[in-house]
Amino acid sequence: MKQNIFKGSFSQVEGAVSESFAKNSINMVKRFKTIKAIAFIVFFIGLGSYAYYGLSVFMINNMDRGTIPLDVNNEFIPVFSSIWYMHIQAMLVLVAALAAYIYREKNNIKGVFIYNVFLTIAMLLFFTFSFKLAQLIVNNFYLRMTYTILFVISYLYVFFRSYQNAKEMVYGTKKKRSEFVEWFSQNRKNVTSILFGVGVLYYLTKVIFSEANDLETKIMGSLIDFAPLAVCLASLLFLYFNSVAIRSYYLYKYMDKFRQKFGVAEAEWYGQKYKP
Repeated sequence: MKQNIFKGSFSQVEGAVSESFAKNSINMVKRFKTIKAIAFIVFFIGLGSYAYYGLSVFMINNMDRGTIPLDVNNEFIPVFSSIWYMHIQAMLVLVAALAAYIYREKNNIKGVFIYNVFLTIAMLLFFTFSFKLAQLIVNNFYLRMTYTILFVISYLYVFFRSYQNAKEMVYGTKKKRSEFVEWFSQNRKNVTSILFGVGVLYYLTKVIFSEANDLETKIMGSLIDFAPLAVCLASLLFLYFNSVAIRSYYLYKYMDKFRQKFGVAEAEWYGQKYKP
């Protein structure tokens, strides 16, 4: 009998949705106020979509004019060249942002579910376009083909492994998230602060020590052909994104049962404006 990963009972998925996952998801939606919603839309649509598309157009129109001339016969030049690709990506991000904003305090759990699903799909398009962009700077045809095969394999692996993980979560014994993921979920703010501090120190080092800029240029120049490989490896993050999406689905499907399990009041769980 075929096991449908979307038809698990509450008893089957009860251990898969931790209290920290539920509360962190709710708090994310609660903080999605007007200013944050606008900043989110500007960053992910303005910069992550249309500015990103503009960069690809600029690169395509200047393939042979840079310091290092690129292959004008690159077969990836016409791939995803239509602006409609970015319109679709932007629309997905917009739906995610509006869901979090609209359902904030009206039904936080529903907002979490829609947000995670649509943002995951948008990120899939973003990573795919990033691979196209990375391939534009690879001059060797055979190397581009090798990366293309690796990229397809990485996506096939991600979807297969995500499906297997979901089946194991619903029908098997692997219910809980890993200890590392749980720790990261609980300490996300601290980790983000540390990464921001490292970024600031890196920028200050470049400003103070001009030699660092020359070294960075040399390193980047030597690694530029490996950019598509970095995207292939980064695509493995979808194992996490897909896991979050499926857990959000079951959190929404059995939202009141999880609320009762964790002992959270309706007003805090759903929001002050929630109407059954």
